[in-house]
Amino acid sequence: MPELWRDDAPGERRAAYVEDGQIVEIHIQRDAHWVLGECGMGRVDRRTPAGAYIITEDGSEVLLRSKMGAAEGTHVAFEVTREAIAEPGRIKPPEVILRDGLPEDALSKDGLWEQRLAALGSSTAKQALDDVFDTAIAGYSQVGDVIISFQRTKAGLVFDVDGIGDAFAINRVAAGEIARLLRLYQVGAMVMIDFVSMEAKSQRAEIANIFDAASANDSRPFERTAINGYGLMQVVRARPRPSVLDHLFGTRIAALSDETQAYWLLRSAARSSGFGVRTITARPAVAHVLSSERWQALRTECARLAGAGIAVVADENATGYGHVHVAQS
Repeated sequence: MPELWRDDAPGERRAAYVEDGQIVEIHIQRDAHWVLGECGMGRVDRRTPAGAYIITEDGSEVLLRSKMGAAEGTHVAFEVTREAIAEPGRIKPPEVILRDGLPEDALSKDGLWEQRLAALGSSTAKQALDDVFDTAIAGYSQVGDVIISFQRTKAGLVFDVDGIGDAFAINRVAAGEIARLLRLYQVGAMVMIDFVSMEAKSQRAEIANIFDAASANDSRPFERTAINGYGLMQVVRARPRPSVLDHLFGTRIAALSDETQAYWLLRSAARSSGFGVRTITARPAVAHVLSSERWQALRTECARLAGAGIAVVADENATGYGHVHVAQS
């Protein structure tokens, strides 16, 4: 029977969908941002030919992609239809639709996360999920002699297939592994796959069919092109939420974002044992995120879970993404 492992920490909720003892999907929700399905109030800041930008009550900006009659400065209710998406070099703001008012049954971030997990339809168990990002951070997966490298770009995620030996045999392995990775990290939007080139159309068609079969257990529909003579195939899915890779790297290509480092330090502080203040030491940019007003509620929750006060120290010489010190461990 499938299982669902969950690992909640201040501001960052993780879940893993498990089949036959293997993690096949990783889900993340970060509470410092607007969440898919969340409702709120805002003020029309500026109109565009195709919609408007709205400043929410927490000071962030969301995008309405439909024409509206309300004038600039009007207060409106909205519902998030796509979360903010971080891509290399930029962040796309959340997209919303307008509502007549805030629904009485509007779900909080807690409720939306529980609803998301319930949709997976499996019994849940608490389980630390600390080592599930190794392949994502490395940027490649190796299956036997086949190496599948991947990298985020503004246009989408790009896979490159390499190996020694017969191209068809290499691509058979790669097709299944890429389908697995796309499901594991919940990757949406455009994906470009660069298989080892094959001259025979029949072989290219068979590799595409192998990809389709390997994607059958992924509930998210997709469209794809055929594999062309150069070995290229494009896959497209809807992207209502950031992928795991988007969460980890933010606007960077293959390095953990300051926000990710801040979330992980809060997670470490919340789990720490001992007595006295938990001092989080981090690089200045990460410390700035941790100390921000927007993160006040997350620091408070961290202190509650740790049973101690939280202090943040900026250190230009901090190694890695920082560390947590317990006064009396």
